[in-house]
Amino acid sequence: MTAVQAGLRHHVGAVGDFELNAFRLFTLAGRPVGVVRTEQGFFAMRNRCPHQGADICAGRVSGTMLPSDPQEYRYSEETLVVVCPWHRWEFDLGTGHSVGQVTRKRLVTYPVEIVDGELFVVLKAAR
Repeated sequence: MTAVQAGLRHHVGAVGDFELNAFRLFTLAGRPVGVVRTEQGFFAMRNRCPHQGADICAGRVSGTMLPSDPQEYRYSEETLVVVCPWHRWEFDLGTGHSVGQVTRKRLVTYPVEIVDGELFVVLKAAR
């Protein structure tokens, strides 16, 4: 059974409908989901910070600081993060893990599929 047959793949628009680094918000199967287009592709996540419940998609998308020597600061956009608007915690857009292992909690992320220029978010079945 495919994701479409199971009703788990949700159409959220055409690829061209999404601005770069700007979240669009949706309610999919009763879940608040944010979708963002970046130079690295599309990412989808639940619009809830795992720390204290902020609307994480109100945060900005950016690169992050990399581990480095004292007095050395290295910034990279190789790994993109979303920065929580409440407490500035950073979460990896691809994995949902916190940057710097600030917490074991992670963002709920969802796979994204592009079919014929149309964007779909794939949700897991409710348990």
